[in-house]
This record gives sequence, structure tokens and C-alpha cells, in this order.
Amino acid sequence: MTDTKHCKQCGTCCRKGGPALSREDLALIRQGHIRHDQLVTIRQGELGYNPATARLEPVPMELLKIRGQGSGWTCLFFAEAGNACTIYAHRPATCRILQCWQPEALLATIYQNTLRRTDLINPNDPILAEIERHEQACPGKEFTDLLAQADGPENLARLTELVRADLAIRADVAQKTGISLEMEFFLFGRPLFKQLAGSGVECVAENGGIRLLRKLPSPTRGRGAGGEGQ
Repeated sequence: MTDTKHCKQCGTCCRKGGPALSREDLALIRQGHIRHDQLVTIRQGELGYNPATARLEPVPMELLKIRGQGSGWTCLFFAEAGNACTIYAHRPATCRILQCWQPEALLATIYQNTLRRTDLINPNDPILAEIERHEQACPGKEFTDLLAQADGPENLARLTELVRADLAIRADVAQKTGISLEMEFFLFGRPLFKQLAGSGVECVAENGGIRLLRKLPSPTRGRGAGGEGQ
């Protein structure tokens, strides 16, 4: 009989993405077990993976997640050799709660007691003003809404404005402060142009800048073509 009540250390949950952090995890950050530049912000209104529905959906609130490895979502702290967690003794609360054979306890914590960027930044830090500038110029909800209806030229033009503003603010802050790309993901979340993947909208270089184009439907679309659309 198959034992379904113990972790088999298969690594499946870790490969699906790093966990969202809760206020219980503040001590792990303050003690240095998890650094700011090892996190990515999923901004309110942006698409995020919902474990309860197994779908990409607009998130109702800001989330801080452990970054993925490279361009994928496999948790940064997951080691393929041995399917092991490299910070197991100091793993986040979500990982401690997770029991893949009985997920109810984990699902009950979704969007509950979550950490935000302001929880990790000194209230007098001037970077907060840059975060607010970015939020005002590039609202996550507006971007997601426009992406869902980007067929019209006006919507596509506004999407282009948002992507350009996102890149401009990131470049400006990086030039002024010298922050790393990894820290940028914590401060401003995922670049908007990276969130276009699978949307049918393509970002192309043009005269030293960028322009968005609506791509033609794939000839294999609707015929079982694979892909997660992330």
C-alpha cells in the first residue's frame, strides 16, 4: 500500500514556485536567513499562481515570494541534488505547514497575514518614495486589465506607456542608487515586459526604445499545444 501521509521529498512543491511569506517569517529575514534580494514582489492586481484554483489570477493584495531560479519559478533555495531545501531549518511558515497529501491547512492561509515591502523597509528610507512613484505610474491592476483586452489600438498604446514607464523608473533608480537586478525585483516586482509572456502581446526593440505588438494567433492554438504561459 502506498504511504500518502509523509513527505516523499520529490521536490514537486518546490518546483512550482517559492512560497509567499507571512508575518511569521519576519524573524527569518531579520536574522539574515532570507535576504531582501532573494525575494520578488507580486504587486496587487498582477497575475499570480493561486494554489487553491491552480490558475494564474490577479492577486488581491501585495505578496512577497522567494525568487525562482534563473527564468523559472523553482524555489531559489531548492537543490536538485537530493531534492533538498538548503534552508530547511529556517524555511518559511508556508513550507512548514505544507502537507501535499492534506493541503487544507495550507490553502486556508492563502492571502492571510502576508508580508509587504513596507514591512521590510525603514519608514524613513527614501526608496519608499520611488516605490510609490512606480505604483502610481504602473498600477498592477491596470496592466492586468489592459492585457486582457489589448486588441484595440488605444489599449495597446496604454500598455506600451506602462511598460516604458516601468523600465524608465527602474533604470533611473538603478542609476541613482546602484541597486542590483535582484534587489530591483524586490523593490518593483517583475518587469512588466516579462509579464507579457503567453499573453499574445510581444515587446520589440525600436529606435533605441520598445514597442508592443499584438501577435498573430499560433497555427497550433486550440490543437493541444503545450505551455504554461508564464
